[in-house]
Amino acid sequence: MPSKILLVEDEQMLRESLAQLLTEEGLEVVQAADGKAGHEAALAEGFDLVITDMRMPEMDGLTLLKRLRQVIPQTPVIVITAFGTVESAIAAMRAGAADYVLKPVQFEDVLSRVRR
Repeated sequence: MPSKILLVEDEQMLRESLAQLLTEEGLEVVQAADGKAGHEAALAEGFDLVITDMRMPEMDGLTLLKRLRQVIPQTPVIVITAFGTVESAIAAMRAGAADYVLKPVQFEDVLSRVRR
C-alpha cells in the first residue's frame, strides 16, 4: 500500500474528507486544490500515488495526468470524475491512469483502489 499520496481535487469538502479518510488509514496526504498546484507539488516531492479529479481550474486532470507521465511515469494515478463517460474513461486510461472512479465517491471503493 502506498504511504504518501498527492490528492488533487478542487471540491474542498471532498478533498478534505478523502484526505481525512486516507490519513486515518496511516497514509501521508498532500492536498492540492487544482491541477497546476498538483503538478507543482509532484515536481517538488515524491509520491507513491496520485489521486486527481478530472475537471478542475488552472489545469484539468487529463493534462495533469499526461504531464505526470512525463516526469514520474512509475507513479500510479487514479482519476476521479463526476462526468463519467466511456470516452473520458478511455482517454484517462490511454493517458496512463491506473484506475478510474466515478462521483459520487464511495469511500470504501477509493480505499480498495488505493490498497491495490
